[in-house]
Amino acid sequence: MIAVFVVGLGLWASFNSLASGITAGAAVRADSQRKTLRHKETGIVKQILVKEGQQVRAGQPLLLFNDVEARAAVDVLQNQYDTLLAQNARYTAEALGRTSLELPPELTARMGEAGVATIIRDQQFLFTTRQQLFQSQSAVLMQRIEQQETQIQGAQAQLDSIVEQQRLTEEELSGYRKLNEQGFAPKTLILRYERSLAELGGRRGQLNADIARLRQQMGETRLQLASLRNERATQSAEGLRDSQTKLSDVIPRLTTARQTLASTVVRAPVDGYVFNLTQFTVGGVVGGGEVMMDVVPTGTPLTVTATIKPEDVDEVRVGMPAKVKLTGLNQRFSDSLDAEVSVVSADRFTDEKNGTAYYKVDLRILPTELRKLKKGVELTPGMPAQALIVTGERSVMSYLISPITETLEDAFREQ
Repeated sequence: MIAVFVVGLGLWASFNSLASGITAGAAVRADSQRKTLRHKETGIVKQILVKEGQQVRAGQPLLLFNDVEARAAVDVLQNQYDTLLAQNARYTAEALGRTSLELPPELTARMGEAGVATIIRDQQFLFTTRQQLFQSQSAVLMQRIEQQETQIQGAQAQLDSIVEQQRLTEEELSGYRKLNEQGFAPKTLILRYERSLAELGGRRGQLNADIARLRQQMGETRLQLASLRNERATQSAEGLRDSQTKLSDVIPRLTTARQTLASTVVRAPVDGYVFNLTQFTVGGVVGGGEVMMDVVPTGTPLTVTATIKPEDVDEVRVGMPAKVKLTGLNQRFSDSLDAEVSVVSADRFTDEKNGTAYYKVDLRILPTELRKLKKGVELTPGMPAQALIVTGERSVMSYLISPITETLEDAFREQ
């Protein structure tokens, strides 16, 4: 029975073959399209929210930087911006002669914020105070103009009365002069009427002077009122121009500060996997432009990159078949995946850690092979693997007796 088993095993080993080739360590990597995340400015790491190989969603926070300075800068500039907006609204209302302050929706929507409420209250107080002062000064001048108009009207009425008196007196005087010539009226009566006319003429001249003076005063008062209005309009226009100039300066600075604050939260640009994470220490300093991590988009073509010894590179050709074993998975539930050589590096690389030389070989896993993966398992960048690049086939028997034949060959060479 044992003899039959041995003979059968020998026949099986002689007629069945196994793939022979070059074994190499490997890892899954993304072909391209990876999103490299760099920090724009130097910052201190506050919190690391992901780990190598983790799947993330677009917009998901990945890493937080200390934001104390950035937030303080935004708060200062935001306060300046809000104040200028409110001032701009106040100066506009004053320039247009409005009786109430109309604030922009951008401010009214945030009236619940303490800082914004204070700004609005201050500008409302200034608007009301300045409006009351202007109205009070205007009312005084307008009342003075009304009084002057009344005085002019009174003087004009007196003047009209005197003119009428002069006319009547002159008629009477003319009649008495005729009577005097005939001897029927005394000279003293003529003189009395002439004296009355002289007095009326004097009063008429005084009233004309009073009316002229009152009209001049009223003109001056009107000029004061116009000057008051022009001064208010000029102040409002200058204030509006100044606030708009300052706004044009603050807006880009605030935009930059907001961008800086937003950059303290590093977010995933796309759905994908975190790869090449370089930050592992809370409190660590990241320089401006320094790479923090890569995010490989979901669905990006993946390649298995193997590293082979320099002495093996001559045996490897593009198109050669290969076997890939994903060592990061449970070996009981993962089969070898068929692949083929897609790229052989032209240059030799050197491991920076140990100085070992190697070549890179890219292996493309055949699409149909991905069905062998356990349900829910996906290839992800950085996943470790073991590769066998098939260079030929050998019988099982040759594998079994190769140690013996190699020993004999060495023995004969020594002889």
